[in-house]
Amino acid sequence: MSPVFDVGTYFPERPPTWAEVVTTLLVTATVVPEFLDDTVSLPIAVAGFVLFALAVGPGANSSIGQRVGQWFRDIGKHDRALAIFVFLVTMAVLSLVAEALVVVLADAAAGGMMAVALYVFVHAVRAGGVEGWMSDETG
Repeated sequence: MSPVFDVGTYFPERPPTWAEVVTTLLVTATVVPEFLDDTVSLPIAVAGFVLFALAVGPGANSSIGQRVGQWFRDIGKHDRALAIFVFLVTMAVLSLVAEALVVVLADAAAGGMMAVALYVFVHAVRAGGVEGWMSDETG
C-alpha cells in the first residue's frame, strides 16, 4: 500500500496573518508588471518558481529545513533583521561586481515570489481565512 500524500503538512497549523497576506500582495504587485513588460526571462522565472515551491513545501518540512526555521525563530527579531540586512548588502555588492548574476537571481526571485504568493493563497483557502496581524511564532 502506498503512503497517502497530505499537502496539509506543508502549511502551519494556524491561518496566515494579515501581515503575511499584505506583504505577499505588495510583493506580487511589484513582480507582476515585470512579467507583463516581458522583462523577466521566463525559463529562469519558472526555475525560481519550482525552487521556491520546493523550499516552502517539502524543503521547509525536511529535517534541515526545520532546523533552519527553528534557528531563525530562535535568534530573535534583531538578529533576524541583521541577517536580512546582510543579505541585502550582499546583493548590493553583487550588483556592482557581477551584474549578469544579479539579473539571473532577480528573474529567479520573481518566479519565486509567485510561488510564495500561490503558497499564501492556498494556505488562506485551506485555513478558511486570515487571522490577526502577528502569529505567536513570530517571537
